[in-house]
Amino acid sequence: MAGGGAADWIFYGGAIHPMDGTAATSALAVRSGRVVALGGDAHDLRGPRTQAVDLRGGALLPGFQDAHVHAVAGGLQLLGCDLSGVHERDAYRALVAAYAERHPGLEWIQGSGWYGDVFPGGFPHREDLDTVVPHRPVVLTSHDFHGVWVNSEALRRAGVTAATPDPEGGRIHRGADGEPTGLLVEAAAGLVTSLVPPPDAARLDAALMAAQSHLHRLGITAWQDAAVGRSVLFDDSYDTYLSAAGSGRLTAKVTGALWWRGDEGLAQLGFLRERRRRAGGRFRATAVKIMQDGVCENHTAALLSPYRGLGQETGLSFIPPGELAEAAACLVADGFDLHLHAVGDRAVRECLDAVEAALPNAGGRAARHQLAHLDLIDRGDIDRMKRLGVIANVQPLWAREDRVLVETKLPYLTDDQRARHFAFGSLARAGVELAMGSDWPVSSPDPLWGIHVAVNRTAPPADVHAGDEHAQTVPLLPGEAVGVRAAVHGYTAGAALANRMEHDSGTLTAGKAADLVLLDGDPFAVGPRDLSSLRVRATFADGVPVHEAW
Repeated sequence: MAGGGAADWIFYGGAIHPMDGTAATSALAVRSGRVVALGGDAHDLRGPRTQAVDLRGGALLPGFQDAHVHAVAGGLQLLGCDLSGVHERDAYRALVAAYAERHPGLEWIQGSGWYGDVFPGGFPHREDLDTVVPHRPVVLTSHDFHGVWVNSEALRRAGVTAATPDPEGGRIHRGADGEPTGLLVEAAAGLVTSLVPPPDAARLDAALMAAQSHLHRLGITAWQDAAVGRSVLFDDSYDTYLSAAGSGRLTAKVTGALWWRGDEGLAQLGFLRERRRRAGGRFRATAVKIMQDGVCENHTAALLSPYRGLGQETGLSFIPPGELAEAAACLVADGFDLHLHAVGDRAVRECLDAVEAALPNAGGRAARHQLAHLDLIDRGDIDRMKRLGVIANVQPLWAREDRVLVETKLPYLTDDQRARHFAFGSLARAGVELAMGSDWPVSSPDPLWGIHVAVNRTAPPADVHAGDEHAQTVPLLPGEAVGVRAAVHGYTAGAALANRMEHDSGTLTAGKAADLVLLDGDPFAVGPRDLSSLRVRATFADGVPVHEAW
């Protein structure tokens, strides 16, 4: 028997996948929150108080990790006017009306989770809200967090009229008469959101706890929060994480990507350093998140060539490339990892330019720089990502032909752009490290759904936002699919690398933390179409059950 005494837990009776390049094994032992043995050696550690868990033909994997999530925002969505569970215009209106009726004392009605494809022309209008809540301001964040849908009262309080100019980095959608329609995208959202009273510390704490419980139920034991700081659409969650970590209520491991404020430039470096210094325990703040562009659906993603049918429109680069390169160089010299939002192929290239210029400042430190989303990438930049060691932080759930993509995105992409859409397979074949995440609350944080789409390039049958036959049967560029092993790797070892947690988690290796997910079936044995039907039986964080559904 190995030194240290009997195991606390032994798992057997199913497929145990270490995800470290070794083959599946038959048993795993845990003691004091650590993996201590695998295979036959695990059974040698059985003692009188060891809890033996029969997997009943299921599978045991490293706890899933989400490489790009907004957990506190997701928790606020769960606690507020949550529109994410429906996908229909009248259903949104009904939910808003019911929420306002249940909360007569709220001055502002806030919510999130709407999808543009349910509206005529792909964009919502203030009149839909005016008819259900005419006298209180309503502010509803889109599911992708790149815009807000507001009613006339909210516009009135913000003083937004036909004469209001578009702010830098944002747009006020207007009707044929020039009047604001009630959709404010990117920085323009701040014209209204700046007036909304921010949630207090208790509300943010409740949101984090709600999010953590939700993510644990999905088998997630660690994540990277991709926007820790105050922005137009996100509340500052730094102190919330700090408090939860200090009190022991944070059972997940969290890497905070500190928010880079484009209007402050290098003056914020000291503030970011101090935030990194104060973080500790299960919450570390080792990365900085920079937004370089928007999204294709509202034409703010930065493209190398124009959108289809929009003249010479090529989207927005939020930070001039020279300033981006200067910021990256200073951050890398300071030891930060770069987490760069890059949706369009021009934004991808600008971010790679910045990373390449910054690498000489790394001082030999192993980089964890990553580009997030990568909806479009130029073929030449795929090999460049490999050469620079940049991680592809991708959201696989988006890579399917659902109505959102077919009706509000594809019409604005040229044939060449469409052919380079969510090129996960090309990235993997080039040897680029894939880390997978959800961007929740933008989309579901369920890793099994993400794995399903990464492998099939079609939607999970249970997804309310892709319930049509086309989305579930017609793959988006099937040649860009990845295999089951690559997809599971992206949610375990790959995400752990992006989160700078690979030395302690992401694989089931003796000595690492016992962060585990127990599934009712084996993702490497079921048919590809059945991946999203797998269920989480239990989740363990540091050897302690944090979710059980035996």
